[in-house]
Amino acid sequence: MKKRGHRVLLLCALLCLFLTGCFFRAVDELYTVPQPPADYNALQARLSEVIAAGGEYAAPLSGELIQSVQLQDMDGDGVQEALAFFRFPNEELPLKIYIFRQVGEEYELLTRVEGAGAAINSVEYVQLDDEPFKEIVVSWQISDIVHSLAAYSIGPGQVEELLRTDYVSYKSADLDGDGQQELVVLRSPVAAPPRAELYNFDGVLSMVGSAPLSGGITAVADGGIRGGYLVDRVPALFVTSSYAENGAITDVFTCRDGKLRNVTLDPATGESGETIRYYNQVAPSDINGDGILELPQPVPLTDYRITTASVNFWLIHWRQFDSQGNAVPVFTTYHNERDGWYFILPDAWGDDVALSRSDLPGGGERSVTFSRWDRDSGMVPESFLTIYKLTGTNRLSRAKAGQRFFVLPEQEPLNADNFSIIYAAEFRDGWDCGLTEEEVRERFKLITTDWYNGY
Repeated sequence: MKKRGHRVLLLCALLCLFLTGCFFRAVDELYTVPQPPADYNALQARLSEVIAAGGEYAAPLSGELIQSVQLQDMDGDGVQEALAFFRFPNEELPLKIYIFRQVGEEYELLTRVEGAGAAINSVEYVQLDDEPFKEIVVSWQISDIVHSLAAYSIGPGQVEELLRTDYVSYKSADLDGDGQQELVVLRSPVAAPPRAELYNFDGVLSMVGSAPLSGGITAVADGGIRGGYLVDRVPALFVTSSYAENGAITDVFTCRDGKLRNVTLDPATGESGETIRYYNQVAPSDINGDGILELPQPVPLTDYRITTASVNFWLIHWRQFDSQGNAVPVFTTYHNERDGWYFILPDAWGDDVALSRSDLPGGGERSVTFSRWDRDSGMVPESFLTIYKLTGTNRLSRAKAGQRFFVLPEQEPLNADNFSIIYAAEFRDGWDCGLTEEEVRERFKLITTDWYNGY
């Protein structure tokens, strides 16, 4: 009993010691908001000075960089500079980009870029020359429909304008493989066909070549310029434009011997005829993940139940191109944009494929059935595979009904309750399509956003 009493007294003494504050902070200290680092306060002080002088934040309106304050290592020394975007409404050059350099825990003004216009449309930081500082490419928005593109070389206390031009769209890319970026600018001059112009830095930033866009285009598609590789690993730019009525066309540009070429343009027609498509919901994509951009070629499927000219289903032939503009087939898909998936068709299926939809009332089960159909025989198609999109409270039981099987491995029965949407498939009795369940899974893909945009 004495030993037990000694233990209790010792425990009480230790608790009293802890509660005296020797081991615990005061309650108010526990709830103190963490203080920002000193360099953050220093930058905030510089920004407050600009605002006090009449500036207001004016972040870029579009592109990947749309923050009012951006951090970027402009000189390659491993320390990020701070670039802040402001508008001074009452000044002749109201738009200003302040560039602050960090020195210890302080920030000092390195230089600033000024421009006229209503807003800064976009900004990009690129390495156009072999100097340590990156260049700044700015799109100044003059009005809702007029934009001016400018490129600036910067350094301590100095700004040099390297380029200024009107433009429709532009893209920076290393097309000639020299490790430095070039600018490809799309322009639509008055009373002249639209063209792509290549600007390269060789002491000065100057236009070294141009090449025509396809005739018949009405507008460059939003986000329509993409960087990628051709079959022979030549870097290229893919420019997708609206074409004629409800169509799209893609021009493919490369740089050879410092000159810009539109390799898909047919000189006889003045158009990239191999890339014209009228079902343009499916965009160019590196769909097989090999680093080469594929272009879609939609092919309409005749619906055996409809005798009108309307088209409900399309197959997409995916093709790569080489540096001579020749198309190289990759594979064929059916894209179900509505349900968020696509399926890679085996070559053995050929063109004798028909599709049909079946949507149950309430939207909890939507399906597409593949059938074999000899269009010249007049016979009813033989269905052989159905793919389901299942939602709702009983989606799991419906996914396992009959001979259905899961097409996404992560959605197998043990984990299916974690998914609000379940995808399943089922072989039909009509025709042996030559696929196993595992091969169906390998060919079934979800449609995801393609962030590939460059090399």
